[in-house]
Amino acid sequence: MPEIPTVHACTHLRPLGGVQTVLRRHLRLDATVGLSSSALLWFESGPFEPQASGRPACGLGLRWFHNGRILRRRLRQASPRSLTSQAVWAYHDLWGLPTAADLDGATRRIGVVHSNWEGSDALLSASAPVVDGMLCISAATVELARQRLPHLDAERIAWLPVPVDPPNGTVLERERPSDDWVIGYCGRIQRHQKRVERIPEVARALRAARVSHRWELLGSGPDRSLVEAGLAAAGAAARFHGVQTGDAYWRVLSGWDSILFTSDFEGLPIAMLEAMLCGVIPVFPDVPCGGRDYAARVDSNLVYAAAEPDAACRVLTWLRGLEPATREALRTRARDVASAHTGDAYGRTFAGFVDRLTHWPRVSRQGPAARRVHPGEWLPFALLARLDPAHPLRRGYL
Repeated sequence: MPEIPTVHACTHLRPLGGVQTVLRRHLRLDATVGLSSSALLWFESGPFEPQASGRPACGLGLRWFHNGRILRRRLRQASPRSLTSQAVWAYHDLWGLPTAADLDGATRRIGVVHSNWEGSDALLSASAPVVDGMLCISAATVELARQRLPHLDAERIAWLPVPVDPPNGTVLERERPSDDWVIGYCGRIQRHQKRVERIPEVARALRAARVSHRWELLGSGPDRSLVEAGLAAAGAAARFHGVQTGDAYWRVLSGWDSILFTSDFEGLPIAMLEAMLCGVIPVFPDVPCGGRDYAARVDSNLVYAAAEPDAACRVLTWLRGLEPATREALRTRARDVASAHTGDAYGRTFAGFVDRLTHWPRVSRQGPAARRVHPGEWLPFALLARLDPAHPLRRGYL
């Protein structure tokens, strides 16, 4: 059977975020599931090796002071159709879709929703005329997509299991000293979305509660110095590992007792699943997403009131006080919940969905009929991102 040409449109390829991890996996492994994949990157310029794994990749080199008009001009000039002709296009987190749909030449269009971010409901609704199907990484986003895209049959909106790829297919759990309690954080160290400024507040509350612990953080970002200073002021022992990959990354994860998220919104974080596979217990805010739902599947007590560091402290204090056998049961449960995401379930689900769509009637508009003029096209992306998602200049555009 010939491979199905597929273009993955995404903001970036090189960073170590969850969406980029998934995108690199597509370029590395899609050929094994019957897809001939290439990539279009909105905000980067090539060359893209080794991240592209030898697959075609085209970058428009946009910056945040550019706007949708420039995106359209560069898309025409770059002619990503040269990457692969008559392709299915997968728009990751729908970025660029309202601007580019009439120019992509796609045979089918798929939205891949990785996060339930603020404003995603309006963007889903705005995407309705130009998508043939939607893949969502959590039950919460599947439900949201079905609400916002009622014209799509149920089989055109599907759950996509986030992939977890431990080294050599297995995870070796490291022994933890019984008197040690390690709280981990993994991801971009930034205030936007991740709200890392709440971590020192949690540390301060833990110290006030006389809970012995230390912190380990994986990742990088613009607010690392803020978190370092905050943890030092809170009197918390902390180690910043920076960006780690491969075995070094998994060794750090395996040494944690719990992993804390403080975000305003998420999808189903890959780092969370990877930590759970190592037996690390997740502590997650009560925001509607797969991360919250998976933490609750381990134990409902692991979900705390969103944006309340004191509530996160209470959950961590409760965990610290559990009997070792009870904590071990939670670790086992975390491993069991995450194990469904190992292997090739992600690739087979994605490729099977693409194949089915190519055999079903097209329902998305194409060419001039897919053109949606939006006032946001004339404004810099950075300015639009600062506006409320319901603002008329942004609503349903970013």
